[in-house]
Amino acid sequence: MKKSVLFLTALLLTVFAMESCRKNDNNDVAITTAEDLSANEDYTEQIDLDADIAVEERGGGPCPTVTFAQPEGTWPNTITIDYGASCTRPDGRVLSGKLIINQTAEIRTPGAVRTVTHEDFFVDGVKVEGTRTWTNNGQNADGLWSYTKVATDMKLTFDDGTSTMWNKTRTSVLVEGGNTATHWDDVWSSTGTASGTNRNGVDFTATITEPLVKRASCRWISSGVIEFTAGVRTRTLDFGDGTCDRFGTLTLANGESYSIRLRR
Repeated sequence: MKKSVLFLTALLLTVFAMESCRKNDNNDVAITTAEDLSANEDYTEQIDLDADIAVEERGGGPCPTVTFAQPEGTWPNTITIDYGASCTRPDGRVLSGKLIINQTAEIRTPGAVRTVTHEDFFVDGVKVEGTRTWTNNGQNADGLWSYTKVATDMKLTFDDGTSTMWNKTRTSVLVEGGNTATHWDDVWSSTGTASGTNRNGVDFTATITEPLVKRASCRWISSGVIEFTAGVRTRTLDFGDGTCDRFGTLTLANGESYSIRLRR
């Protein structure tokens, strides 16, 4: 009888331990994927902003160096944005390497297409690879400029050697700053879907359920919600109420919530 009790106790402890491990593994998958999703959004928004500033404001400072293959104002054109070994931008980020832009027309021309690729390009020590394509859809019913933005085979490689990869399609609307000479007052609202692989090799899919809002003056997305599935469970990542900070809220399928720190 004593042996039976001991066996049952050991079995229950084993089951509880396995369940605890599964829970921790699921939480780790959720947290890692949420961090990678926020990084994916953050870095691609940064590239979009710098491409705009470099092409239309000619760099906006002592760096980067902007070179046009054809005379400025001639389209189509290829523009090389060279950040050199280190270029600190007005928002404090440090960029290096090159962005190569092929553009068919001035970007606020309906039908204009901009394609951005990378050459040994880093943002704050994170290597960025892949292709970004913008297509100008014209003005929407509210008179705001709307763009389709497609990210293909994007990859971030972090300083610890891990990497995340994804593809995504966005509809992005310029809700503020469309009538000013600078891009630093731009505010974008985006919806869409994505799929990819997180740093631990787990596949994910994601859908924006509340538009993501990105202000050029803020390093991070300040509001919006992404619903994502990694493994077999669905979670949500809430970027906040519009406050410019680096924190988001991850909510698991069981309702548990965690505050996570968004990547720089």
